[in-house]
Amino acid sequence: MSISDCAINEYFMKLSSIEECRNLFPFAQKYVYLDSAHYCPYSLESKRRLDEFIYNFTHNHVNLSLANFHNSRLLKDKAAELINADPDDIIITSSTTHGLNIFANGIRLNAGDTVAYADSEFPAVVYPWMNQEKLRGLKSVMIPSENGKMKLADIEMTISENNVKVLTISIVEFLGFKNDIGSILDICRKYGCLLVTDGIQSTGIVPFDVKLYDVDYFATGSQKWMMSPSGIGFAYIARRNRDKVAPTYAGTSSVKYDFKKFLDYKLDFSDDGSAYENSTLNCLGMIGLISSIELFLKLGVENIFNHILKLLDLFVEKIDESKFMIESSLEKKHRSGILIFSHKESSKNEAIQKYLEQCGIYVALREGFLRISPHIFNNEQDILKLVDELNHFNEQ
Repeated sequence: MSISDCAINEYFMKLSSIEECRNLFPFAQKYVYLDSAHYCPYSLESKRRLDEFIYNFTHNHVNLSLANFHNSRLLKDKAAELINADPDDIIITSSTTHGLNIFANGIRLNAGDTVAYADSEFPAVVYPWMNQEKLRGLKSVMIPSENGKMKLADIEMTISENNVKVLTISIVEFLGFKNDIGSILDICRKYGCLLVTDGIQSTGIVPFDVKLYDVDYFATGSQKWMMSPSGIGFAYIARRNRDKVAPTYAGTSSVKYDFKKFLDYKLDFSDDGSAYENSTLNCLGMIGLISSIELFLKLGVENIFNHILKLLDLFVEKIDESKFMIESSLEKKHRSGILIFSHKESSKNEAIQKYLEQCGIYVALREGFLRISPHIFNNEQDILKLVDELNHFNEQ
């Protein structure tokens, strides 16, 4: 089914099921795209909103300052609703890494204090803290893991033996293991350790409630599961912890500012999340991200997660176990939108990935494993086609 430009918004507003979403993603008619953990194309509704803004900015007078203010407030409202936060606790960022750097640079620590992270974390989680070793003399320790899976006992031992002040962790590791954030937070509270969470591989598709979990800090980005332009994201600081994070940027957007008194210089930081923001935010990025969050809220994150798990379960059921091994944890509390698997002759995995791409099927190769990450635009036929082509590869 194709949708005319004039009918896209009407279709979006009346959308009532995940199955109907596929019509908002034309590329889904051409390819089997199973790499949402890498990046996602945009929906037709996001494209419509972006086109509308660009057209207006090209043909009409648009006050960019007002557009930024309006979209920033709307994005904070939508992002807060998505993770059950207060809008005033949301920080608009340029990426997950930006958010993590706000925390790494700003959390009030002393030379010699220790931070911890897994030895299999995505580099964007690690580098901000490695940088603090040079800038502030912090120390870092790594928690042992296997294929991204950490044991709670190893986390507790690392924190207790090293007097760790900050633990930074992905809610979902890039190989798909979903950490037990509730239990990890209990450990952190026991030893007075702050928890910084990276939500790039979970936001929008794995239910996560910052108030329920009582997390300290959270950062996420747009280009993966959020199906939005790159260069935009958001972060969250629990209000009780705001005084523990010093703003390390300063501009007109981060301070209490009177537009009628430009030269009345007072460095008085805002009382909300904007204290940590850069000036002149990414307006196009905000428009795209708002569109995607509205879609997730309309469908319900729990429903989206169940849809993705249903597709992954189908793959697990249909894959040829004589040739392939599932490497992801299938324990319910550790499931995510990502699944990794491998040919029993793992040296064939790279060739398999290239073969699938020639067939119009896009999967990722990460740390030697094949990785699939379906989304709302995928269906059972996509999974069955993947399984068929894997079987064809084995027959060669």
